[in-house]
Amino acid sequence: MDFYEQVGKMALGSRLRRLGDRFTEDAAKIYALYDVALDSKWFPVFYVLSHESEASITEIAQVIGHSHPSVSQIVKEMQRKGLVTITKRNQDARVSVVKLSETGKQLIPKIEKQYVDVNQAVECLLSEMQHNLWQAIEEVEFLLTEKAFSIGFKKSEKFVNIKMLKLSTIHQSFTLNSSN
Repeated sequence: MDFYEQVGKMALGSRLRRLGDRFTEDAAKIYALYDVALDSKWFPVFYVLSHESEASITEIAQVIGHSHPSVSQIVKEMQRKGLVTITKRNQDARVSVVKLSETGKQLIPKIEKQYVDVNQAVECLLSEMQHNLWQAIEEVEFLLTEKAFSIGFKKSEKFVNIKMLKLSTIHQSFTLNSSN
């Protein structure tokens, strides 16, 4: 029996990571076919920078929906590969401004050809599916933005019981320790 069938919906995050890993592996193969030296996790940052002359790490993070530390790490990796340059903003030296380097700019024509083919492949995959995965992902993201999963759990009777059990255990432990 498949692990995910056995565990069920509790493993949703793990299953989505596994699916993401499969897409990442395939993306790496596609980049190699097009001779594009880009790690697939860099794609959102590269895409933003290929359409903007420059952007701060904070601006990139807001556009792609990643955390500031995540974007900062990706930018550092891209800088080590010579794809971007990082400078400090003149008005505020705390702000790092990122631009594609000449090497990064040279990837744009190659990757734009790839965009068309990848988009067609994704459309083909989605058209073969019974459910619209793209819309389902958007719906889950919206719901998690509006109401975090953990909040729903914290409102459940089970969570209240767990919290009461912990408080009871702490009280018993405190009572035993104070009587000694």
